Amino acid sequence: MSLSIQPVSDGVQTAVVVVDPYSSGKYLLHEFENLGVTMIAVRSTTKMSKQYLRSHDTNLRFFVKVLEFEDMAGGVQQLVDSLGSLPYKIIAVLPGSEPGVVLANLLAHELRLPTANPIELLPARTDKAEMQDALRKNGLLSAKQFKSGNLEQLLEWARNEGQWPLVAKPVGGAGSEGIFFCNQEDDIKAAHKHIIGNCSSIGALNTQLALQEFLRGDEYIVDTVSFDGKHICVALWVYQKIHGLPWNHTAIMPSTYMLLPAAGEIQDALVGYVFKVLDAVGLKYGPCHTEVILTDRGPVLVEVNARMHGLQGPRLIELCTGVSLATYTIDSMVFGGKLFQRLYDEGCITCGRYLYALQKNCKMVCLMSPVEGWLQSSIANAIAKMNLPSAIEVLPTVAMGEWLFATKDLPTLAGSVLMVHESIDQINADIQRIRDAEATLELYPVLLDDDACYVSKRTAPNCSNSQCNARTR
Repeated sequence: MSLSIQPVSDGVQTAVVVVDPYSSGKYLLHEFENLGVTMIAVRSTTKMSKQYLRSHDTNLRFFVKVLEFEDMAGGVQQLVDSLGSLPYKIIAVLPGSEPGVVLANLLAHELRLPTANPIELLPARTDKAEMQDALRKNGLLSAKQFKSGNLEQLLEWARNEGQWPLVAKPVGGAGSEGIFFCNQEDDIKAAHKHIIGNCSSIGALNTQLALQEFLRGDEYIVDTVSFDGKHICVALWVYQKIHGLPWNHTAIMPSTYMLLPAAGEIQDALVGYVFKVLDAVGLKYGPCHTEVILTDRGPVLVEVNARMHGLQGPRLIELCTGVSLATYTIDSMVFGGKLFQRLYDEGCITCGRYLYALQKNCKMVCLMSPVEGWLQSSIANAIAKMNLPSAIEVLPTVAMGEWLFATKDLPTLAGSVLMVHESIDQINADIQRIRDAEATLELYPVLLDDDACYVSKRTAPNCSNSQCNARTR
């Protein structure tokens, strides 16, 4: 499915703004480039993970201008003025990744763009506690919770509830970052120490955490795109989640994501619930990545993420359904929703809602290292030597010679592997081969001693060797 190039508006060249174009935001950049659309980048902050910062440098070639928001003492209004001084008419503002969601929403509102989502409900789209409150106000199933930065208040709420386990999480942040599986008060104390007063990988200072009931049931992801308050589901995923790792008992980690067929009793229940969630949090335009647990009570929200599916999600959706999530998003945010409206109308007539076509099976595998140290070989090369028929791409987060963390959340993943094949049995067999290699440390040979500091220009966290920075190759 193709889109047409946006024409020049009133004799002035048009441009789109992408805020924090990292992670899956790269697919927006490639799509815009192919369409001949001019792009301007806004970086909300430099205080974020090195993975995001490397992406920024890699993607500079796509932009006619890069604006640094943290240098603007005048805030959003100064950013509006800076954009106004450029020879372009801004026709859309999109978040390229989780760090850019808040600023993209504020900027679109100030520019009075037709695809701006209601600013008064922005906290309900970005704060993991506020979004649960929004559901309760609208009579939707939600998780019991308490939000505070005060440890004693959190412990008192847990005692009064008297139900274990609980889940502790930052109210902001990306993915499963900083999420703790709490079986006792000491786990809440550990979560509080880890979260409060520290910055997330997206640069936000954590001042509060949400303590929530543990939702029992299978967990799903519902990827949607919205236009003018209407919604279509473009991908449904189920993922296996691990509650506690042998080397980190408080971790809650996704292990694999699997794309599901669009139709089915469970799918209908999830999609119907999520569409109501989107209405409750004010998501009228653009993509959303919503996580839901199917409990005995019915679907209950984990969180909404008002941006595209992260990492390689858009590519997997394209490989398995024929249409990229970036295509859906750009159509909704830039090209007037022509593709959206056609799919929405056809779906209403034939099936009651749009149903994407699942052409191939796919899973995304999260690589989890049980050890940490200086990585001595390439993860990608090790998996390539396995000759796995379904593995189409290996995406390590750590290169040979860099520091490998023991996995505890999404930011500390060793990487991911994209698996696409006609046979789900082949995919599962290939995944088992990868897990076996993780268990034997075939994928993760590391060094911990001071001599290993020579192999990298990066300093290991808490390295005792004070000369480590100087002694690099």
